[in-house]
Amino acid sequence: MGSLEPGKLADIALWRLDGIGHAGILDPVTALVLGPPAPVALLLVDGQPVVDDGVLVTADEKSVAAEVAAASRTLLERSEVLP
Repeated sequence: MGSLEPGKLADIALWRLDGIGHAGILDPVTALVLGPPAPVALLLVDGQPVVDDGVLVTADEKSVAAEVAAASRTLLERSEVLP
């Protein structure tokens, strides 16, 4: 545990709760838990941005999605040959 101060490393996530799906949910924790999935506005890991303004900045999302789809197909194919 520590503090958020300039020059320190931090892990922090900020979610957007100002959309229509969260309108009327006054408690932000309740909005995150019971409301629709909230988009990540900012994610810092060791003080470095991973998601900035809702955009993944540490990897190409299309490449990651393609790799996940390929892995899913492989798992499905392997499961089909099991008795």
